[in-house]
Amino acid sequence: MQYKVCDIQKYLNSDDIIYGSMDRYFTNVSDKDNVKEDTLDWIHSNNLDPKNYLDNSKANVIIAPKSLQSYSDSFPPEKTIILTDNPMLLFSRIARDLFFKMPEPGIHNSAYIHPEAIIGENVHIGAFCYIGKCSIGANTIILNYVTIEDEVSIGENVYIKNGARIGQTGFGFVKNEIGGWEKFPQIGNVIIEDNVEIGANTCIDRGALSTTTIGYGTKIDNLVQIAHNVRIGKNCIITGNVSIAGSCNIGDNVWIGASSTLKNGLNIGPNSFISMGSVVINNLPPNSDVIGYPAEPKELFVKKRAILSKKLKGESI
Repeated sequence: MQYKVCDIQKYLNSDDIIYGSMDRYFTNVSDKDNVKEDTLDWIHSNNLDPKNYLDNSKANVIIAPKSLQSYSDSFPPEKTIILTDNPMLLFSRIARDLFFKMPEPGIHNSAYIHPEAIIGENVHIGAFCYIGKCSIGANTIILNYVTIEDEVSIGENVYIKNGARIGQTGFGFVKNEIGGWEKFPQIGNVIIEDNVEIGANTCIDRGALSTTTIGYGTKIDNLVQIAHNVRIGKNCIITGNVSIAGSCNIGDNVWIGASSTLKNGLNIGPNSFISMGSVVINNLPPNSDVIGYPAEPKELFVKKRAILSKKLKGESI
């Protein structure tokens, strides 16, 4: 299907600027290595030479950063250029709406739904799901082979990918008189707030005696383990293979990089950034930026690496 520039004006902000014909069209989106004349292309705000990229792109319609406005007199006349503050965001909104088809509301006939489950309007539940005695908010999408146990509350506009497991009992044991392990009761619940995304094969355990909470707008990648009693704030990013041990309290707007591990019971301050592969064993104050094993401030980590590099080369420190 062809989309003209005039067809996508509804996605633009009032201060965005269009140079070129409104009748130029695109039919597809792609990565930068496969851009053609009829591809909607975009230039990242961090591109070191955006003018060169614009001049050499094969696309006839390009979303570009406003930093290029000073070059507007030399824009290729055969192209339509849309200048905006955040090209990636604008491109994402257009591409998601025009080229990404969300599953239609409905419940697959192979899914099991507990008779006391509360299901909101326009919910999609995929094949071979198990839905226990829980509540699921409106416009939520649950893909295939997902398990949602009893005492789970899921908000609106939540997106849960294939194979996720939510609300199973956590991993808790106490040693008995003869040295064996007896299971500690795992009888709490799970609350997933609105606009959360949960990746494929991610596990979110119910609280032991309290609640495991995933805050509004948080996005969780594939293969993540979130243990009992963990509380994650709003608008966090939890990337692939992260492991968060029990009773961690994570503030708002925290980024946790791939394959990081958080020790149980930690407090992670809001707006913190944990680099990939980090092992966090201590509490982090707000606005922390850490890396390493054990995790330490990135500035200190870089200094240590520089000193070690000099020592290995035999240079004076």
